[in-house]
Amino acid sequence: MKLRSVQTSGVLGLPDGIYDFWDGEKPHALVVIAGEEATGKTRLLEVIAAAREVLSPETEDFDQESFVRAGSRSAKALLCFYLSEQEQALIGAESRDVQAEVIFGADPAVAAPDQTDPGLLYLIEHYEHSATVSKLEYFAENRRLDVGGGEMSLEPETQQAFRTSKSPRKYAFVPTFLDSLRTGNEQRAARFARGLEVLRTTCSFDLASGKLYSRNLAVRSLLELSSSEADAVLIAATASLVVLSNSILLIDRPELYRQDTQDFVTGLQQLGDDNQILIATTSAEMSAKDSSRCLVKLDARTPQSLSS
Repeated sequence: MKLRSVQTSGVLGLPDGIYDFWDGEKPHALVVIAGEEATGKTRLLEVIAAAREVLSPETEDFDQESFVRAGSRSAKALLCFYLSEQEQALIGAESRDVQAEVIFGADPAVAAPDQTDPGLLYLIEHYEHSATVSKLEYFAENRRLDVGGGEMSLEPETQQAFRTSKSPRKYAFVPTFLDSLRTGNEQRAARFARGLEVLRTTCSFDLASGKLYSRNLAVRSLLELSSSEADAVLIAATASLVVLSNSILLIDRPELYRQDTQDFVTGLQQLGDDNQILIATTSAEMSAKDSSRCLVKLDARTPQSLSS
């Protein structure tokens, strides 16, 4: 599953407009959402993540009102998804294009009935740690390793609720995850080692000993890791545990953690098979035009943002 486009209206902190990720034949695999501070880059990622929360609620405390502009009663997002051939066959869809309209802040007593395709809802709600199941994963700007919040289960029933969460608590699973690699989960360990390798970090994972290394020294505590190493570890661990393939990855501000943003993006593209990656950034390097990516430029002075 990939995103073909997102149309928004009345969303606080984001210009109304159609954000088109289509390359003429299929959705772009890499979308760079660029702009200066406070132009709505993060908000666009948040709208996509929040849409999943509305379509398939995982928590009861999700604040829809925070997406509604002052003076408005509601806000709207229209998401057009592009299904894989397997997904289309699975739900019996007539077309690979399937839309979902999400209304934020609408009064349930007066809101129109939900007309989202039941098949699309099934794909959004269905969750397994499997490469055949599409996921929506949000790596928020405030991501960090949570090493003091207590253990977290690695089971899908626990992990599903955290996929679009902004809370750093979602990474409290990492210590338990690393322990699991020492107890014979060879496929998971191999995915993690490969993830660290392609992200080109100074961290590595030794499959023989089951140990994490930083600059060729065994890591005794995750607190020893640099910010770039910690970022790579939490991303590689997430991709390895939940198996990110045929999925949509939302990445906010990679330049806060890495200077070599282009190498980092190349690594992200190798984390799994057939993923779509949407990156919000202020980096001039990443904002450069490139035929291999979709560039969405946000400007607070314009009413509608364009893709190129």
